[in-house]
Amino acid sequence: MVLSAGTEGPDREIQATDHMKARSRAIIQQRMLALAVLGGAILFFAYDIVADWLYEEEYGTFHFVVEFIVFVGISVVMILGIRDLRRLRVRLNRVERRNKFLSTALGESIDEQLEEWRVTRSEKEVAWLVIKGFRFAEIARIRSVKESTARLQATSLYAKAGVSGRAEFVAEILQPLLLSIQSDTPTREERTDSKLEVC
Repeated sequence: MVLSAGTEGPDREIQATDHMKARSRAIIQQRMLALAVLGGAILFFAYDIVADWLYEEEYGTFHFVVEFIVFVGISVVMILGIRDLRRLRVRLNRVERRNKFLSTALGESIDEQLEEWRVTRSEKEVAWLVIKGFRFAEIARIRSVKESTARLQATSLYAKAGVSGRAEFVAEILQPLLLSIQSDTPTREERTDSKLEVC
């Protein structure tokens, strides 16, 4: 599988993945900071309640009851926050594993399609860069060739795929994958038929 084609240049796929991971880490860090602040507040109220009870004998006073209620409230919020943080971590790990599995399956499926078209290694690298959305100037720079060479290889690739350009090529790659997805969305013909029945 040539998923790594073009890693010499600014790979958008890697940048997007890194951005997503950094954002997830930032969310977790913000939650942890909020929980740390809550933990500090809980310690303060716990100390104050114990001091009021043992040293100032304020047990049962309005001041003591209010502090105790606040202590219980922020303790509950802390427990719920820890639970939510754990769930968030589990969810993020699950999404990361799912995305890795899906990208591997997608890569293998695209590689199989390219093999069926009997493309050369160079054309396969160009194909992956085209699918990822790189312009010909970027493809040429990444592969250390002239832009005309990149265009010529893409033209040969399109001819083997039986298409006339970039958009058709990407559509031809994605079509078998999309057809294999069972969708509840009605087709254009089904929508037209239902409109005719209503009329």
